[in-house]
Amino acid sequence: MRRLRISGLLLLVASIACQTRDKTVEGTVEAHFSRQEGIEWAIEREIDNASKSIDIAVYTFTSRPLAQALVDAKNRGVEIKLILDPSHSSTDYSKAAYLVNNGIDVHVKRGNGLMHHKFALIDDSIIINGSFNWTASAEASNDENILILKGFPSTYLTYKNEFNRLWQESELWEAAPEVLVLSATNLRQLRKNAGTEVTVKGKVVRVGHSEKSDTYFLDFSKERDGFTVVVFSSVAVKFEGLQLNVEELEGDSVEISGELTDDPEYGLEIILDEPSQIKIISSDTDK
Repeated sequence: MRRLRISGLLLLVASIACQTRDKTVEGTVEAHFSRQEGIEWAIEREIDNASKSIDIAVYTFTSRPLAQALVDAKNRGVEIKLILDPSHSSTDYSKAAYLVNNGIDVHVKRGNGLMHHKFALIDDSIIINGSFNWTASAEASNDENILILKGFPSTYLTYKNEFNRLWQESELWEAAPEVLVLSATNLRQLRKNAGTEVTVKGKVVRVGHSEKSDTYFLDFSKERDGFTVVVFSSVAVKFEGLQLNVEELEGDSVEISGELTDDPEYGLEIILDEPSQIKIISSDTDK
């Protein structure tokens, strides 16, 4: 009886394992899940076996192992094309710069809407598709899946046509220029970099308001020649839409991004066009 139970258990385990791979007349299908055996290794395996070409359209790409696998494939002579969504192509952990520096063509999709695909095409015969972004969090934290299809020429052609459309509607990725970070109290460095895009960090010591022009002034020094941020009423309204009050920024430590000017009359200033130009680092809790 015990032997029968063990045999039945082994049969059940074998049945479950076989569910991840299926074979049809056209080809084979594999299913992989991040919270079971993982996904990254399966994609890396297919990249390592590639001999001609790899086309990838993926929303975000931060995975070190997959980036290295692509570089290794490139060094073997494999032609690689990668399309990313522009909103995630220049983040701190994006592998776009690393791949470009290693000779891989990286494009970003133009136009409205997200480039939200997560698929890859390998050697004119393999499709990798699913919910899996090529990121460490997708591998280690999320519930994700992929299918690996080998064969299926008509399905492959459909994916290839979609990739070609995306490639035609995309543009070459270029790294965003590094923005200089300056202290709001270092007037010498501020004047030296007037006329450029910078990020200025400091504490708002005073918030002034002109009734005549309905303009707010964020002063970072009590001195007349100190650095100031100008917020016109049209922009202050946008702050209200985000449930922020410009006048309540007094005492907060902030980062301001924008074009730094040294006006002959008003001195060193950045004029805000959008609330997104200001980032609160720490708030004065005693206000």
